Amino acid sequence: MRTLIIIASTLALTGVVACENAREQQQKADRAQAEADQKAAEASREASEKINEAQADADKKTAEARLAFTKLREDYRHDTNTKLAELDKKLTELEAKAKTADAAKRAELDAKLTDIRRSRDEFVSEYKTIEAASATTWDDVKKRLDKAWNDLEAKVNRA
Repeated sequence: MRTLIIIASTLALTGVVACENAREQQQKADRAQAEADQKAAEASREASEKINEAQADADKKTAEARLAFTKLREDYRHDTNTKLAELDKKLTELEAKAKTADAAKRAELDAKLTDIRRSRDEFVSEYKTIEAASATTWDDVKKRLDKAWNDLEAKVNRA
């Protein structure tokens, strides 16, 4: 009987020790999981901060690019308006010259002035498209306008 009691006591103690080991193992696992969760949360927060910083930087660069494009377009518009005013002055001088010229020269100048006015109207119509020009279409729009302007200016200079 005594042996039986010793065996039962040993088994009971072994069971208690085993339960303690299992509880300790579970606590260790729980702590490890909590630590991993904390590290993951920190990594996620850091990643979010980096993403937000990158987005803010991209937004800033986009705004700067828009501002630069707007300035480029406004400078072009200002230069073109100045050139148009100078062209109109030349047209006025040509009209005055036509009025004082003899009949043959007047007819020639009148024909050229009609062609120049038509070309000027076409240029102004095309010029209005810069309002809708985006940064991606700007080079093509500017190229067309510059060609139209050069053609118009050449007609005036030949008149």
